[in-house]
Amino acid sequence: MPDNTDQSPTTKFALDRIIFFSDAVFAIAITLMALDLRVPEMPLSQAATDLPQQVAAMTPKFISYILTFLIIGSYWVSHHRDFQYIKRYDRRLIWINLLLLMFVAFLPFPNGLLGNYPAPQFTVTFYAASLAAIGFVKALLWWYASRNYRLIDRSLDPRRVARITRRSLIAPFVFLFSIVVASFNPLIAMWSWGLVGAAIFLTSSDTIGG
Repeated sequence: MPDNTDQSPTTKFALDRIIFFSDAVFAIAITLMALDLRVPEMPLSQAATDLPQQVAAMTPKFISYILTFLIIGSYWVSHHRDFQYIKRYDRRLIWINLLLLMFVAFLPFPNGLLGNYPAPQFTVTFYAASLAAIGFVKALLWWYASRNYRLIDRSLDPRRVARITRRSLIAPFVFLFSIVVASFNPLIAMWSWGLVGAAIFLTSSDTIGG
């Protein structure tokens, strides 16, 4: 477990504020995606016959919501893990984290596109690019904090630092790869996103607590 020997009370309070703000942005992004799932409106007399078809027609929206929820959830877990090891901060770290949160807050838009227009190449490419951007900025945040132990726990095993660095690049590179695949077959590109979870599971050896 990482220690807190190089972390003053003032620094810990400031880091807690960064983490709480980040958690709030992740939570709001997920909530906004859920708000896009609107109950179909129709006269009560038609509900018995038309409601099942209307709900079934929303299947792409349900799928996009579940998919994006799981992806953004995995990014949040990873962000939470990274900040367990980050013991100091500077202005650059704050701005990199804000850049990450900007892309996270934007995510309900590409999620809405995927739910409403799941087939076109543009939709798949735009969605994958948005998630790749989040992944690369999150990887940048970890790289900046861990480079030469700039901001992370100085007792952290170098092998763990390298392992976290490699894992942080899995998701963005998968989404980047899917953009290339989408130019040939958008459906296969969407299926390729499942490689994110599979790769992270196969390379996982760290617990959330460190």
